[in-house]
Amino acid sequence: MEANNHRAPPKPLPITIAYLILAHSAPDQLAHLVHSLPENSPILIHIDLRADAEIYERCVELLSDRPKLKFVKRHKCWWGSFGIVEGTISLIRTLVDDGTNFDYATLLSGSDYPIKSNSKIAEFLARNRGREFIESFLLTEPNRWSNHARNYRTPEKVLRRHFRFRSRVIRLPGSRKMLAGLQPYGGSQWWTLTSEAIAYVAQFVDASPGFRSFFKQSFIPDESFFQTIISNSYLVNRVTGDNLRLVVNDRCSPPYPAILKIDDLDMLLSSDKLFARKFDIQRDAAVLQALDERNNASGDSLGTS
Repeated sequence: MEANNHRAPPKPLPITIAYLILAHSAPDQLAHLVHSLPENSPILIHIDLRADAEIYERCVELLSDRPKLKFVKRHKCWWGSFGIVEGTISLIRTLVDDGTNFDYATLLSGSDYPIKSNSKIAEFLARNRGREFIESFLLTEPNRWSNHARNYRTPEKVLRRHFRFRSRVIRLPGSRKMLAGLQPYGGSQWWTLTSEAIAYVAQFVDASPGFRSFFKQSFIPDESFFQTIISNSYLVNRVTGDNLRLVVNDRCSPPYPAILKIDDLDMLLSSDKLFARKFDIQRDAAVLQALDERNNASGDSLGTS
């Protein structure tokens, strides 16, 4: 009797995860990331409006046959500016307005990558259903940004007005208070939130134009805008403080965070995080190949649904 060498089809994932991706370059790396994600996952992509037309067109070309994928309205995303928040809102708004069914939404950059298989990511979130995976700390109490210098110190990042002139950011004198007695919160830009939290954020933003205007004058608002909404809401007790990302910020040589390479593979494989940032396919493609091979070898390919 002939042995059956065919693997059984993968089991359906226990939950649906929508992926929201902010990208500005590297179409081939973006496509590699997208093809690593479950085929049944809704995927929304925001390409920085400052990117060359050729980059945007190449992204569309590479991903034209991907099911459940959409490119959203684009905004100019200068570093530290409100444009990055606008891009994220565009992703959230499209997800909600389209009536997409999902359990969790994960915000990624185009240089991020999953370091666990799709089934393990889905199983983890299914076990922790209802928890909000976002780093969020009160900016008016001691926190990991308190000792940062100049514009990077809190709570001034939010409670002072900032004026942008070309690449310069100028902090204006005088403090200001949050609207309607809200407290300022901050943390990493990246998160994994329930569909309930995503719906709440979309509703809050629509109902609070003054809130959006307030944060347009803050510094690096993508690291405080969504934290402040979530942590001033009924969802606060569901916030874990963990954004499920592996990031290396303590290497001596820039850029920051550090580019993860094949030498980091043991650290990546032993981490309890679900995603890591950041990678550069031009500088080290081997690490992504190794992550893919690890999951394929286990019979749990990253790209299967």
